[in-house]
Amino acid sequence: MYYAKLFFQLCVWLALLACLIWYGFRAYIWLSTAEPITPNTAQETRSNVHWLDPEKPLVYTVSASQTLSLRVLTNAIFKQYSALELTSELTTDYAIEYTLLNDSNKVITKHTYHHTSKLALDAEQQKVKQIIENKTSLAVSSGQSFYIKPEQLKQASRIALRLIPEDQSLTGVVVRLHAKISNSVDDKNRAWLKLPVQWRERTINYHTIGVNALSEQEMNNAVTFDWLKLAPQGIPDIDFKTDTLYETLPYHILSYDFESQHIALDKFYTYPNFNASFRILEKSTISARIEGEISNLTLTWIDLAKKLPPKILTIEQAAPNRIRVNDVAPGLIIISSSSVIQTRWWLNDDMPVLPLHSYYYAIDSNLPAHFKVTPNSDLSIEFRGNKGDSANIEVFDEQQRHTVSFSIKLEGLESTFDRAIASDTLRLPITEAERFYVRLPSNAHTVSITGHSMGEQLVGVKLQARMRTFNYQQLLCHSICNLTVNDFTEVGAWFSQKAHNDFEFAQQQRLMSVRIFESPPEPPPEMSFYTGYDLSEKLPRSNVALVQNQPNYFDLQQPYEDYQFRPVSIEDLSLDSLEPSLAARFRLIIKSPQVPYYTEYKLSELNNNLYDEIRAKQAVLYSNIGKQRHWHKQRLFMLKKSTPLRLVFSQRPHSIVLKTYATTLLDEPLLIDTQLSGNIVEHLTDEYTIMKRRYALVEQKPNDAFMLHPSRSALYSYPAITIPINNDVKQLQSITIESEQDIWLSIFEQIDEPQLDSDWWRDEIH
Repeated sequence: MYYAKLFFQLCVWLALLACLIWYGFRAYIWLSTAEPITPNTAQETRSNVHWLDPEKPLVYTVSASQTLSLRVLTNAIFKQYSALELTSELTTDYAIEYTLLNDSNKVITKHTYHHTSKLALDAEQQKVKQIIENKTSLAVSSGQSFYIKPEQLKQASRIALRLIPEDQSLTGVVVRLHAKISNSVDDKNRAWLKLPVQWRERTINYHTIGVNALSEQEMNNAVTFDWLKLAPQGIPDIDFKTDTLYETLPYHILSYDFESQHIALDKFYTYPNFNASFRILEKSTISARIEGEISNLTLTWIDLAKKLPPKILTIEQAAPNRIRVNDVAPGLIIISSSSVIQTRWWLNDDMPVLPLHSYYYAIDSNLPAHFKVTPNSDLSIEFRGNKGDSANIEVFDEQQRHTVSFSIKLEGLESTFDRAIASDTLRLPITEAERFYVRLPSNAHTVSITGHSMGEQLVGVKLQARMRTFNYQQLLCHSICNLTVNDFTEVGAWFSQKAHNDFEFAQQQRLMSVRIFESPPEPPPEMSFYTGYDLSEKLPRSNVALVQNQPNYFDLQQPYEDYQFRPVSIEDLSLDSLEPSLAARFRLIIKSPQVPYYTEYKLSELNNNLYDEIRAKQAVLYSNIGKQRHWHKQRLFMLKKSTPLRLVFSQRPHSIVLKTYATTLLDEPLLIDTQLSGNIVEHLTDEYTIMKRRYALVEQKPNDAFMLHPSRSALYSYPAITIPINNDVKQLQSITIESEQDIWLSIFEQIDEPQLDSDWWRDEIH
């Protein structure tokens, strides 16, 4: 009996243990297949989708009398990839064939609409999309959509959608169809309240203040019309539970749509006289995937500092359709080709180079662009139009009374870098941007811009604005800046403005998309000269320094002056053969690592004992005899921190150049404020001068200058500041300069003619 009871207890415990193991295993399976909850759940919406089929189309019923437009929104589903492959930019191509049918099921029209889209990665902010099917997360592309206009729907009662795959990486495509219908409520406030709470929250997630705010017409349109989601025919038990698309708001389109064969929009497209370019901010290896003949491609490196001439780069073929160029210095890369070539570029094999683009309003007399403006602000208005086209700029006050107007004739020079992007992604030639500036009066409230075109291509316009009293803050480096500075934020000069009737341009498809490329700087047509400003009365403390001053590669060589030096060795002196006139002017500067740091000798003072002393000290020599004399004697003046320096001008120079130096290495950037004062042209101009500027100078160079002083020679040079004085300044009265640190500086004016009475300690060939 005892053993029977023990056996019974053992069976019970084994049964309980088996149940526990079973439920534990089921719980493990349930947890392992569950999808993680992201922290953005409160901002996510679920959209009902259906798979498209290449063979059997999905058919939707539409009401031609009530439907104002149809929107077909699709997402491509990728095949499963490894985690490494998912970090790359996966793209896929597919097409949607849509057929409109009448009541008799006869075909009214049939079209094919192509798409290209990229994978939406979970790691990318506001681009998270997943499809959950059978507890499996699938890789989803960015959403693509196209619209069917009401003109096509007049006799249609059904629409059939069919998938046309164009890429092996495609698993399938999911689709949603929305019909734009008129809201039955006339009062927009009642219409707004009629919308579901979630819908209202989604709407107000978008911009409601600032220059990008929704216009009143856009807000009225949002509540006057509604988008009704349609369900396909012949699918029983439509609950949309099996396929759920998660989107993070606001909805983000990564790529574009097109109606015919396309050119990928992230590629650089070149052919003869149709070039492209991109900047390199630091020394890098550049590589590209190329479609076309590699031998027809030319890469040119441009020194943006203008010290070195353009150089053709040697292209190395790394693999089929892959090229690379190693160790490219910072500068501008010009891409040109003798045939049609498409390229995609990377820096150091992992950082893609993305092309820039801008939008213009296509204006005419029937649809001008209206902008709300701020009184006493300044406008930068950029036009693109053919030769002979014109534009009118009209300024109105708050009561819409006309205050001032301007007429502009466009030159219409064709651009060899910029290009327009058509709706089918083809690149089209476009004219150079022509920029004009307007200083608005105190009663300005609205600006209206009208275009008059001589041909089919409309005039494009883009407007930017700034307050004339605002600072323009800029970070300056010796080369191209690629860093950030604490407590200093760069502030651009101009800020793009959105037209008050932007919605009308979008509705009528009158937005011009323009791909922007930087063109190389051109040498000036005429040589200019620089003369030093005498600061001895303003800043009594000064000292002479020897400063390296590398000329621009296109500068014409002028006769050398006595204050111009070059590094030499003792063996290079060759003093015995000097002409008497040169021997009298000869000077030898010795920079020593020991005290005295600086000594200077005439020809008669040189002897063998001095040469032995120079060799023992390992000193550096500079002579004012010979060629390539790029070291100049230059007088520097001490400017104390927080001490404004005001200089008065009797004539307007082309620019003012500030050369600044410090005697010690500073841990923080050098901050300098400048402010111009003068008589300004108040009407339309083709140039503009920024009156207030603030600079942060970084990258001190220790070997470009030294003091000609026996007890202290250390000098660290900062990037030069060039302040242009354009033709909108009728008369320059003064400039005020203030530094937040103690500095040594010299100031130069850019003028047309050299001054015969300039002194060597202030003069400089720039």
